[in-house]
Amino acid sequence: EDPGVQSVTRIYNYYKAHDYKTVVMGASFRNIGQIEALAGCDRLTISPELLGQLAETDGTLARQLTSGAGSEPRVTLDEKAFRWGLNEDAMATEKLAEGIRQFARDQEKLEALLAAKS
Repeated sequence: EDPGVQSVTRIYNYYKAHDYKTVVMGASFRNIGQIEALAGCDRLTISPELLGQLAETDGTLARQLTSGAGSEPRVTLDEKAFRWGLNEDAMATEKLAEGIRQFARDQEKLEALLAAKS
C-alpha cells in the first residue's frame, strides 16, 4: 500500500517489460517491510539502521519483483507531456528530492561507520 513501493514497482515493471537498459533503484525506506516488498529490484539504498534490522531477521527473503510483470503499454512523450507528467506525480517531484537528500545523509552515516571500523 505504500506509495513509494507502488511507484518503484510500477517503474521497475515498465522499464523491464519494455527492455530499457537501465538500473532501477529504490531509496528512502522507513521500515524493512518496504524493503521486503521491493526484493528483486536492481538496487536498493538501505540505511545502516535498517540494514541492522534486516541482519537480525531469520528466514529467506522472497523475490517480489520480476522483470516486466503486469506492465503498462509503452508510451512515447514529447518534452511538454513529459514535464507535465513529472509535475503531476508527487513521487517524481517532492519524494524524489526528499529521497536524494536522505540518500546523501545515509551515505555520510555509512562512511562514518566504515571509517570507525578501519
